[in-house]
Parts: sequence; structure tokens; C-alpha cells
Amino acid sequence: MRNLTIGDLKLALRDLLDERAEELRLSATGRLYEPRLRARQKEIEALPEAAGTQAPLARELSEADVRHDGIGAAIFFLCKAVEAHPSLAPEVKAAAAGAQQAFVPRLDVLRAPYADEASAALDNRPELTRLKAELKAVATPGGGSLHEWVKAFVSAGDEIDKLLRRRATLLATGENAAATGPLRGAVVGLLGRFREALRDEIQEEGSRLPADHEARLFAYVDKLNA
Repeated sequence: MRNLTIGDLKLALRDLLDERAEELRLSATGRLYEPRLRARQKEIEALPEAAGTQAPLARELSEADVRHDGIGAAIFFLCKAVEAHPSLAPEVKAAAAGAQQAFVPRLDVLRAPYADEASAALDNRPELTRLKAELKAVATPGGGSLHEWVKAFVSAGDEIDKLLRRRATLLATGENAAATGPLRGAVVGLLGRFREALRDEIQEEGSRLPADHEARLFAYVDKLNA
């Protein structure tokens, strides 16, 4: 939850304590942590409105994500087209199939949270080197080869990683940090402890809580943190 701003936490607590209050109270852990979370919610709600509006690098991250996802989709559909073409050489089809499975196995990987896309770029860089010859065997519209497209895709993921690192620094050192940093840190820590304790309760032998209880409670928190 390191990417959550104070504004994100305000929204997250409203969702958890208002929209999901009944679900929260299904667990002993939820009933234990509810008063503590509500106390922190009051502190956040009392902050001046401007204190919660800071969203460092949101535009830059959105633009980087659009580029990453656009290139990824182009790779996916080009590879599928090459595989389907009846007149292309088998080795070219095999190269396209291998590239698609290695870098964009499914379109839904392009809808993953920023952090997951950045992590995938790190994992994919060795594959870019290993499959260089195969990627160069697949031509792309406008000249060049699939290697250039995949290289740009991995670089776009690297750029997301750089922006996430910068955002984490800004959250810790920005102009609102002096006023909201300690409270933000306390709430993030409280939510983290609550989540860990809830996970333990769900995994206890004989627990009647559904397996996806944690995921449902924290769905909005996870979306904000993406």
C-alpha cells in the first residue's frame, strides 16, 4: 500500500467502514480493528481538503501505461496474425507464437496494476536477449522487426517502474508530507496489520469466513494502490 496518498486513504476508509461495514464485522479481526480504523478516519476527514489532493505523477503514469498497453496489444495481435497466416514460413510462425507467449500471453496482463507491469518488464528483459534472433525474424509494419516492438514494450514497463519509484519518494518528501506524512504512515501501517491479522483468521482451522473475504474487503484499496 506504499502508493496510497492521503486522499486515497480517505476514499479507502469510506469504502471499508461505510460501504462494507457489515462485511467488515463478519470477522473477529474486523470487529477488533473497526474502532481503530474509525478513529483514523476521523483524523483524515478533519484535514483541509487540499491536503488530500496530491497525486504525484498521476498524469505521467497514465501516459506511460497507455504507451505500454498500446505496444503490448500491438505485439499480441501481430503475433496472432502471423500465426494465422497460411503462407508464412513455419519458423516465422513459431517465432511469433513464442514471442506472444513470452511477453503478452494474454491481453489481460495489460490491465494489471502498474507495479505488476513494472515487475513483468524486469522479468522479461532476459527473455528479450534470449529470443533476439527469433524476434528479428518477424517483420513489422513500417519496417523493422518484432524485436524493436518488444524492446519498446519492455522499456515502457521500465519507465513505469521509474515513475513508481519517483512517486514513492515524492509521497515521502512532498510539500504535504510534513503535515500528512505521519498520519498517512500510521493509517497504512494499521491497514497492513489489519490485513495480516485477517488473513491469519481466515486461514485458521475451522474458520467460517469465505476464502475470498480478504480480497473482497480490500478490493477498493487494491484498486487505489494500483
